[in-house]
Amino acid sequence: MKPKVVVVIVIWNGLEDTLECLRSLLQDGYPNLEIVLVDNGSTDGSVEVIREKQFPVHVISAGSNLGFTGGNNLGLAEAQRLGARYVFLLNNDTTLEKGVIRSLVDAAEAHPSSGIVAPVMHYYDTPSDIWFAGGRLAIRKGEATHDQSLHPSRDAAPYPTAWVSGCAMLVRAVAIEHVGGLDDRFYLTWEDVDWSLRMKRAGWFLLVVPKARIFHKCAKSGEKLKNIGSYYAVRNSLLFASKHSGAHYWRAMVNIVFGHLRAGLRSRHGNRMRVFSTTFEGLLAHLLGRYGRRTEKKQDAGRSCPPSGESLLRIDVERVEKDAARAGKQ
Repeated sequence: MKPKVVVVIVIWNGLEDTLECLRSLLQDGYPNLEIVLVDNGSTDGSVEVIREKQFPVHVISAGSNLGFTGGNNLGLAEAQRLGARYVFLLNNDTTLEKGVIRSLVDAAEAHPSSGIVAPVMHYYDTPSDIWFAGGRLAIRKGEATHDQSLHPSRDAAPYPTAWVSGCAMLVRAVAIEHVGGLDDRFYLTWEDVDWSLRMKRAGWFLLVVPKARIFHKCAKSGEKLKNIGSYYAVRNSLLFASKHSGAHYWRAMVNIVFGHLRAGLRSRHGNRMRVFSTTFEGLLAHLLGRYGRRTEKKQDAGRSCPPSGESLLRIDVERVEKDAARAGKQ
């Protein structure tokens, strides 16, 4: 029998996206699969509809918005209880080609030192374009980027990457036991880069599997963060730098903060002040050690989705908004 895979999907509203994702997942054809759906306090009736349609999923109610990290950590604990050999973290705004999970498991089984294996991720609206096929890290600068130079053919062998996007990653259960779960201080954004680096430093390899392909509705995720993206990107990239940049931490801090301020200067006037404000708010939160969920009256729960190849610490808010408007989704 094939190794047991437990899929963990964290949702916060987005019912139609979740339904399409679940239908795609159930058509994948993997024979030893269970699905855990973690609801981060949806208000659009997502859980009720999913139960009404009798999807074969385990539903966990987080009770409140625990963010990407908190929701997935709940799912990881449930996957362990269910006896998973592999856990597949998957965004609800994705669809899968048939056979993706089998391809990922086969690659993981063939490379027993791999802690995380990931599919190639395409844009949903322009499926010929690749959103993520591997990443680059400049730890001394506190930068993580998508590697736009990678355009692997489907028959290419799995290859190593510096980090893996949390949008879709198959993680070996024993590696999770070894390294631990996601760092909940991040709440959302940068948690996947941090987890990837922790895996590598513990001796696990990260691989991209070109045979496996998924499609990501990137603009939708980015739109959820248009008002707060700079806050989390600044705060969390600084947290990442403090954990991993060592003696180069101060260099990384300057690079991160000035990178966001430059992005603000390139934005329209209305966006400019918002970027400046959230940049300094994120910097202050980091200096004061205020992590987790941002304290505010109204909180978004999505996770950031910067365009392919763009630095994760330099989110150009205006560009994110334009991408979302072009897609005409939210």
